[in-house]
Amino acid sequence: MSPLAAQPWELLCGALRPAHILDLRAPEAFARGHLAGAANLPYERFQGEVLGLLPAGDLSEDDVLIVDPGGARAAEMAVWLRARGRPARYLEGGYASWTGPLSGPDHPPAAARSRPKARP
Repeated sequence: MSPLAAQPWELLCGALRPAHILDLRAPEAFARGHLAGAANLPYERFQGEVLGLLPAGDLSEDDVLIVDPGGARAAEMAVWLRARGRPARYLEGGYASWTGPLSGPDHPPAAARSRPKARP
């Protein structure tokens, strides 16, 4: 296991709380559902825009998490960021390994899903 790889369970149990979650998918896929708090920065635009989005200065090892459908491109971009002095990790297995909740129009907040329906 790579030290750059973040496991889904780390997010699910709160052991990992990144300040910045960057989603590499296309805007259409992002709109269908994404990790809570994620910003959409498609892979094709990542290298040209990411350094301007992240604060300069002290970022901890766990402050930046990159996600994609399967993990490969996110891993590539985590290595790219680290080569430029910015710590980053990626979600191992990407969305394919994610079993937690998503945010977006098709995914109501957990509280809304768990409320019992009123009986007539």
